[in-house]
Amino acid sequence: MDATLHMPILLEPMYKEYIWGGDRLLHEFHRRLNPGIYAEAWEISDHPDGRTRILNGPDAGATLSEAIARRGPDLLGNGRTDKTFPLLVKIIDARETLSVQVHPDDDAAARLGGEAKSEMWYVLSSTPDAHIYSGFKPGVTPADFEKARAAGTIPALLQRFRALPGMVFNTPGGRIHAIGAGCLLLEIQQDANTTYRLYDWDRLDKEGRPRPLHVEQALRAINWDLTDSPVAPIQPRIPQPAGHAVRLVLDSPHFHVEEWTLTAPCSITHDSSSFLILFPINRNVRIRTPGQPAMILQRRSTCLLPAILDSFLIQPAESDGEAVRLLVTRRP
Repeated sequence: MDATLHMPILLEPMYKEYIWGGDRLLHEFHRRLNPGIYAEAWEISDHPDGRTRILNGPDAGATLSEAIARRGPDLLGNGRTDKTFPLLVKIIDARETLSVQVHPDDDAAARLGGEAKSEMWYVLSSTPDAHIYSGFKPGVTPADFEKARAAGTIPALLQRFRALPGMVFNTPGGRIHAIGAGCLLLEIQQDANTTYRLYDWDRLDKEGRPRPLHVEQALRAINWDLTDSPVAPIQPRIPQPAGHAVRLVLDSPHFHVEEWTLTAPCSITHDSSSFLILFPINRNVRIRTPGQPAMILQRRSTCLLPAILDSFLIQPAESDGEAVRLLVTRRP
């Protein structure tokens, strides 16, 4: 094993322009971008619709699947045999409300030929009136949906939730949903890009045409029993060694997400069963790995720690005493 893999991996995001996107990625994230609309930043992706490339280390210039072919379990985790990276991490800036849509779960994807996609959203910031639509109201039936579709009133059947910073929404495949205007989210999802639109608010694309809907597939993909609240409960913080506390954000079959709070240097060890994805929410962090110079990871940016990197030191980059919060994602 090349010892230089014992370091955080930085990737070049892929930016997506969709008609509902905004400009907060341009103005709030201090990224070198030309003026324009940036609906999504695919921070870590090995999907054919937007592969991110590695910027540093021995695999610089490679896609994740190319690095996996070279590194295998050293990158993914002990016993992992994936040929491509299993997760996709995005930042979403919704200037307008997204379409009412659904993604297939594993069973529906097998039936319909799409890609299974379960996801979660962490609200980074939001306007005062920002909401998330997620799941039908209890008791809604397919017959109710058909009546609403004919009348153009589908949103009236959906549960609607305030979107406040720090809230977490769990959206498994099969759950109907729409991200509301004013939401800035971090999305963690399966490596998939299958979306079935049911309703698009009667808007037109750049050519003045309605965007295509996928009603037949969507109706076959919807899980009508997913009417519980999608809002993940806030778990208590569990103190770790001095300067470090952890709380569970979401534990799903596809990803395990924690929020770490750091106030001092912390030495981290783990069992190398999975890679780790780090995303500082509010402050810059400094990461030091064995035999490598320290790296500053800026707030609201993303890095990948290879599974073989089983120990590292992490601390707030500034010494003013303010705590750093960061999301840490791994495979279950």
